[in-house]
Amino acid sequence: MTNERVIHGVVGSVGFAVGRAVRTFDPLFVSFNLKLRPDRVRKEIDRFRQSVEKSREQLKRMQAELRRASGRESSFLIDAHLLVLEDRLFVDRIIEKIETDSINSEWAIQQVSDDLFQAYDRLDDEYLRERRGDLEDIVRRLRHNLGSTPLPPFKKLPYDAILIGKIIPPSTLFELRAQRVVGLATETGSPLSHTAIMARSLEIPAVMGVAALPEVSSGDLLIVDGDRGVVICSPSEETQAEYKSRDRGRRIKKRAGASASAPSVTEDGASVSLGANINFSEEVRSAIACGCESIGLYRTEFDFFREGRQPDEESLVADYSLVLKTAKGAPVTFRTIDVGIDQKGWDGVNPNLGVRGLRFCLENAHVFKKQLRSLYRASVNGRMRILLPFVSTVDDLDAACEIIMDVRRELDLKRQRYDPRVPVGVMIETPAAAQTCDLMASRVDFFCLGTNDLIQYYLVIDRSDQSVVHLYNPFHPAILRCLHQVYALLGPTGKSVTVCGEMAADPPSAAVLLGLGFTSLSVNLGAYARIKRMIRSVSMKQLRELAGEILKMQKPKEVEDKVRATVYRS
Repeated sequence: MTNERVIHGVVGSVGFAVGRAVRTFDPLFVSFNLKLRPDRVRKEIDRFRQSVEKSREQLKRMQAELRRASGRESSFLIDAHLLVLEDRLFVDRIIEKIETDSINSEWAIQQVSDDLFQAYDRLDDEYLRERRGDLEDIVRRLRHNLGSTPLPPFKKLPYDAILIGKIIPPSTLFELRAQRVVGLATETGSPLSHTAIMARSLEIPAVMGVAALPEVSSGDLLIVDGDRGVVICSPSEETQAEYKSRDRGRRIKKRAGASASAPSVTEDGASVSLGANINFSEEVRSAIACGCESIGLYRTEFDFFREGRQPDEESLVADYSLVLKTAKGAPVTFRTIDVGIDQKGWDGVNPNLGVRGLRFCLENAHVFKKQLRSLYRASVNGRMRILLPFVSTVDDLDAACEIIMDVRRELDLKRQRYDPRVPVGVMIETPAAAQTCDLMASRVDFFCLGTNDLIQYYLVIDRSDQSVVHLYNPFHPAILRCLHQVYALLGPTGKSVTVCGEMAADPPSAAVLLGLGFTSLSVNLGAYARIKRMIRSVSMKQLRELAGEILKMQKPKEVEDKVRATVYRS
């Protein structure tokens, strides 16, 4: 007899682990509104500044340790937290609150962060919404440091631990990494959260969005299976023996695996182009340092709106030029901004289906032209590609191409230098683009395939909705057929296709992409080494045969089991 239960979530970080549950709680902070005497205001501002500086020092130490532990490609996760501490919309507004309202730091932080949390929740882009967790983590740290209370010390646990909780901040995961933490499961979150990215960087198996997790108690024996996206509670002896056998096989494979600096070549000699996705310009240096052959996707909106306002053209030219110079000759694909400025105008409307990407740029041509001028002016400093996101019609693409020509004519009239050979491409991330990409091919030089949105639209699933996130499945037959069709449509055109969504960053689904014919991938820095190892451990011939088999299958579970058995063969 066994009480074994299997509860489902979504894959946050691949791998599996056996351990005892340890439930984490963040201290409950209650912010009191204390009115300060005028002579106390300056001291209160100094107190807040000390908290900021102390937090910055802690994060920099953490970043240095992360670089030593996991390589330069992983330390960029802390950059997001450091950027929050440098953000004028956050720090300066708190100081202004303390000064103008004569209130204590805790209450000022509460007021400013509440406003920002609401702004994050209104954003249309899921990746941006997930950055809410970075702000929560910083608020937690600042409050600890304001109280002159160090972050709670963690003693080494006497057993392998699976961290469980509603939310587990990425910094907490990092702080506990050496304390026999072998796995992670959270009630909320997605593969795009920084907690999931941190888990992947530290190679800690993780399952996110496990709704039934509150039923698990500290001390329960668990198996976290990040390959299948499940948590097994009170596993039977047979189940434990099965996972121990899988663990032995995986250790043998990992020892035989190659480093991130090795060529991206399969066992049977097929070359795969592997680039890096970045969100901030600072990440270019880390990408090049870890051997990335290209920046396959630079999401420019993160830097474009970093200060909460639009930068001027000269600043953009300087930023883009620095990116190209830092890339040291590696090609950089700049995706034009894919987020709207005035989110308030979208109240009551699903922002995923609203005015975003190229639609936004066409409606705000002045913003689009400014970015295009900046990109072209910077193009003389390196190998640049310009990528247009969220394209759904040939008419929109023609309108964008006309604006691009207008910008080039304007630069010619002003006799400003630029590279006229900069390739222009389209992001395939809507069903419409997937069905008509061959019609667009004569107008552009290359394509990128954004699987995150494509899967969302094909399966009619809002990835930010916890009630349906478990239905988000890259192994769905509809997705496989869509990808197969895109490859078949674009093959005769001779135009290159790079897959840059999260599907390329997960070894099993990346293997499917290779089998379907996509031999150019671009992934987040945390996944780069892992995908490189997968590429070098598989046979392209075998993956093509696998693709032929799974295209005939009817159920996502059958496909997933078949793929994982092939990729993680013992």
